[in-house]
Amino acid sequence: MKQMIPQKQRHPGLAALIEVGILFLPGIPAFFWLWPNVRGSSWDTAVNILAYLYMLAGGLWIGLRRWSLAQLGLNRKGLGLGLICGLVLFAGRTLVILAVKWPREPDPLTLSRVVGDILFYFGLVAVIEEYIFRGLVYRALNEWRGTRWAIWGSTAGFILFHIGWHSPLQLLAALIIGLTFAAIRWRAGGIVGLIFSHGLIDAGAVWLLPELRLEELGRPEIMHPGSLLLGYAFILGIPLYLWLLYPRLPIARTTSQAIKDIVKRSFNQIW
Repeated sequence: MKQMIPQKQRHPGLAALIEVGILFLPGIPAFFWLWPNVRGSSWDTAVNILAYLYMLAGGLWIGLRRWSLAQLGLNRKGLGLGLICGLVLFAGRTLVILAVKWPREPDPLTLSRVVGDILFYFGLVAVIEEYIFRGLVYRALNEWRGTRWAIWGSTAGFILFHIGWHSPLQLLAALIIGLTFAAIRWRAGGIVGLIFSHGLIDAGAVWLLPELRLEELGRPEIMHPGSLLLGYAFILGIPLYLWLLYPRLPIARTTSQAIKDIVKRSFNQIW
């Protein structure tokens, strides 16, 4: 009788990445046919919601067969770091947007629009994109190849996901944001703070810009170069800080301790 030779099992991280690739295969025909036909139509929002729900269902099926939600980043680790770095990134992007004069004014905000955007960008886009890229893909790459692959690989996936309708300038922004968020995931250990930051950045761009497709707006006029440079300094300073200074200079811990000291002093003065 021939002895059965056990087959070598594929690494769980690599297996998860292969399944994520299969999950996104329908995006290829969607890129060429679906999105060009539904973008700007009455079906646009509905198709976007269905696409994100499909990603969530597939991502949960792939991830939870191998790891827990806490292992995939849905935990309280580094919550303060994620929030503070995200707020600085949001402030930098806001300064850049407000430093230039756009050819058109953004659409007026209404209560229904604000509520709808919060539900869509915070509850759907931010949650699902962070779970897929900084949760599932990052975890799989980190276990399979290590931190460097996890940071750059999750960033590459984030860029590919946004390549369908973004201009080269926006793909550069996706590179910077993806790399920064991956660095926050590396240092923080969780994605809950990133979910809030991601939603805030996306909703802020929708509210402040007249059109997300910047190539359709023409060349903007720089009105406040100082604010523009300060905004870029904020944006680029976060990944440099996380790479070079953290945890020797832990801003999240320092900030929270400063807030506690202010509250304590105020309480003592009152009483």
